[in-house]
Amino acid sequence: MIFKKSRNYSVILLLIFVMTLLPIAKAEAVPLVSSAKVDIVQNTDPGQRILIIVPHPDDESLGTAGIIQKAVNLKRPIKVVIVTDGESSKMSAIAFTDNENPMPHDFYELGLERQKESMSAMAKLGLPKEDLIFLGFADGSIRFLWSDYWDNGKPRVSGGTQVAYSPYSNVYKPKIAYTGQNLENCLAEIMASFKPTDIYYPMADDMHPDHWGVSNFTRYTINALNLKVKEHMFLVHYPHWPSPWFMVSNKHESLLPPSDLKSSNTSWQSLPLDKNGEFNKEMAIRQYKSQMKVTAPFLLTFVRKNELFAVKAPIIVPKETSKPNLSPMNISHPLIVMNGGGLLNQRIHKSADIVKFTAFTYNNDLYLGLESLGPISNKVLYNFELRLFYEKGIKRIDLSLVNGKLRQVRKASNSIVESVITDHPIINKNTLWIKVKIPQEESLRYMFMGANVIYKNNLTDKVPWNIYKLEK
Repeated sequence: MIFKKSRNYSVILLLIFVMTLLPIAKAEAVPLVSSAKVDIVQNTDPGQRILIIVPHPDDESLGTAGIIQKAVNLKRPIKVVIVTDGESSKMSAIAFTDNENPMPHDFYELGLERQKESMSAMAKLGLPKEDLIFLGFADGSIRFLWSDYWDNGKPRVSGGTQVAYSPYSNVYKPKIAYTGQNLENCLAEIMASFKPTDIYYPMADDMHPDHWGVSNFTRYTINALNLKVKEHMFLVHYPHWPSPWFMVSNKHESLLPPSDLKSSNTSWQSLPLDKNGEFNKEMAIRQYKSQMKVTAPFLLTFVRKNELFAVKAPIIVPKETSKPNLSPMNISHPLIVMNGGGLLNQRIHKSADIVKFTAFTYNNDLYLGLESLGPISNKVLYNFELRLFYEKGIKRIDLSLVNGKLRQVRKASNSIVESVITDHPIINKNTLWIKVKIPQEESLRYMFMGANVIYKNNLTDKVPWNIYKLEK
């Protein structure tokens, strides 16, 4: 699972495109042929009250056009929330304005255009525009809001429009500052007022930072509100995806899970589309004209016989009664396994390529382990991020391994102040172990946890965020 994040957001989109090119009610388990060799549950019920949350205009059609059509036909209440207006893509701005050097007002106009495209696409699917909610957060910023710009006193400036607040008048909260706290509050208000039974949103495994960022915010908010809803996650940006890979010439193939997610904590659901559903989905996708100019083959790849959704079960962190041997060169019992290498491997330091992640508790301490493709290196920054859900409130822990030393970083007002570092990191060639003390473990409900690697100031690889529960 490799993703080299450039400072230039247009390069991000180009890399994603290159990489792409090269339990529900009354569901019945029907095995389908899958690239991941897993059973896929066929489902025809989208839910009773449906909330769809996506990062950009067009993601709602790529991932959930079938769900929207089904909900409209069944007259089920449905809301579609679009977090950003997709305005910071330089390639799209150039294609839209014919200006090789787009200015902030060009990106602003692109955002307005993409809003109109979403409204037009939703009309093709029968969704009224009053059921479409634009939040207006900055395109390309979501992972930064999640990690570094959470507090309301510290907004992030958009790379496109060059402002730190939403400049659009037709969004959910005009002039809202670009902070993680504001985004979480918007999602919480919408969830609390709409009261969904089913929420559809991106997978944290998605390679695009806005996609896994929106995934994190959505799952965080669901658990912060302690909502009892069914969660359905979809994938857009992933190597050799959609699978079967790039089947533009044969739209009538079924969408199948990526083969390298077969060992993850993921089960799969499939919503079948009939011929009319496929046609309407294609017509909706073709409304995104600003994107069709730059990525038409990729977008049309999502017109298939079905739509595919993942369900993520919490991962149980085992409790060890005797201390495991941390000296071996590899992690023998990983909780998450990821592919090493890949299309961009020759351009990426192998020490920044994560292949395994694990955790366990022993003697009231939490041990976190990473295994990389190359030896753990002082040239690479390794980050561990935790959100701790207690019976009363949410706290966060951010840890960084810098030049072989583990540091605790206070990134937000809810960061734990007291030190949780209880020992020196253990490094043995390709493996890294850290040991931390979780405060008030007795009142901890669960942990939301991820990790990432920075090489040469670029996000290079990540461990997808998951919900973890400690074995009692």
